[in-house]
Amino acid sequence: MGESASHEVDVWLREWQVSEDGLRVALGESVSWDLVPMDQEWMTRLFGERRTVPLQLDTYASATRAPDAPDWTRIRGDILAIEQVSVRYTRSTDPSEVGSVPEPGAAVTLRVPSLWPKHPHIGSVVGWIVRVRMPSHID
Repeated sequence: MGESASHEVDVWLREWQVSEDGLRVALGESVSWDLVPMDQEWMTRLFGERRTVPLQLDTYASATRAPDAPDWTRIRGDILAIEQVSVRYTRSTDPSEVGSVPEPGAAVTLRVPSLWPKHPHIGSVVGWIVRVRMPSHID
């Protein structure tokens, strides 16, 4: 007889996609998601070297990538934690970037029970980091 074990993974959810798609996720809920690799340059821009997130839910990725491509990861599991990510914007000093950009490395997180309603916090909400516990079976 085998024993049960679990694996946890962090997943990035973009604020604009959550809003546009009306995605609702709360602690304890079960999810089944097809994910793509996270843009690590964006994570570094937000958090500096403090945080990495390996995967993201990108609801538009299926329009440009075949679902069976090797860079897709399917997960099924339960929501263990949700962190709302907020940033302050500042004027870019880089001539190649026009307008406001996130303050480099200054993103902050707030643990929340669900994506909605958004919780008041410092700066503007840019996304959520959702930790998913995926059960597995070991023989």
